[in-house]
Amino acid sequence: MNETVLWEGKPFNYGIPTFTHYRITDRRLIVERGIFTKKREEIQLYRIRDISLKRNLIERILNFGDITILSTDTSSPSYTLRNIRDSIKVTDLLGQASENSRIKNKALELTEVQG
Repeated sequence: MNETVLWEGKPFNYGIPTFTHYRITDRRLIVERGIFTKKREEIQLYRIRDISLKRNLIERILNFGDITILSTDTSSPSYTLRNIRDSIKVTDLLGQASENSRIKNKALELTEVQG
């Protein structure tokens, strides 16, 4: 199944290299971390239940913040994307994508039950 990448980025790290990469597709949130040993975590968007954004004064001035996701995912029920640029836009995009994914997942479940 093809996925559309809606957003990708790295944490804002004040110019210091970071080895974390975030990607939001139309189906899941993918987090990859590490240099020598890569760790990859995924959260299915339909499992996301709540999204919150935290930005202090300096973060608001520099236009970044921390996005916390609460989900029904058993391995990562709570996950924070740290120091995200344009954090308001990314939070809105993630919220809309998770809602769309929930609608698609419900329709898929209904089709399977009826079929």
